[in-house]
Amino acid sequence: MIYVVGRGRVGSALTAALPEAIAVAGRGFSGISALTADDVVVLSVPDAAVAQCAAALAETPAVVLHCAGAVPLSALGQGSRGVLYPMVSFRSSVAWSQVPVFAESTDERAAHAVRDLAQQLGCPEPRSASSEDRARYHLGAVFANNFSNHVVALLQAYCAEVGLDPNVYREMLLDTVRDAADGDARALQTGPAARGDRSTVDQHLERLPEGFRAVYQALSESIERHVR
Repeated sequence: MIYVVGRGRVGSALTAALPEAIAVAGRGFSGISALTADDVVVLSVPDAAVAQCAAALAETPAVVLHCAGAVPLSALGQGSRGVLYPMVSFRSSVAWSQVPVFAESTDERAAHAVRDLAQQLGCPEPRSASSEDRARYHLGAVFANNFSNHVVALLQAYCAEVGLDPNVYREMLLDTVRDAADGDARALQTGPAARGDRSTVDQHLERLPEGFRAVYQALSESIERHVR
């Protein structure tokens, strides 16, 4: 039996994709009774709660997994333990067949459980990654997903504040991300900061609402450092 601990976005997505899984509340988790060596418990709780939930399963014969990118395997304690980290943003429905999975395990039983879960989800074959490498991939995902999304959010906020139509940027955004992902993004960089046009950068800073200036300045300085 598969038990998914946690009913947030990750836990809900896993439970929906694994029809036979049993959802267990993560808040106040104190273990699961009558677990056997054939069972698998997946901790899909906030990072800070992984070790505490794992401690409640310290004596279990079941395989215990977590699915966090930045939490080391050691947080699960002793026993048959593993990590199944699906590198995807759980904002909406998940296209599992396109989700890269990073795996780590203490023994073959846990490794088999990770592979089996990935197969049930329809994911590609899991990639083996140490806790340190997985943390690096997780950090990269912050740039790929969180920071890029935030820049779009800032664009939309800027448009709303100064009365522009944000939809005119849609194709530019899509083309930029597509071209950058398919090529050498550094070599494709354009704009005033990339060409050292300080006059235009200063004009932009003067024209920008105050709440946007620090981000614009930081990004422009970063572009100048990396392009030249």
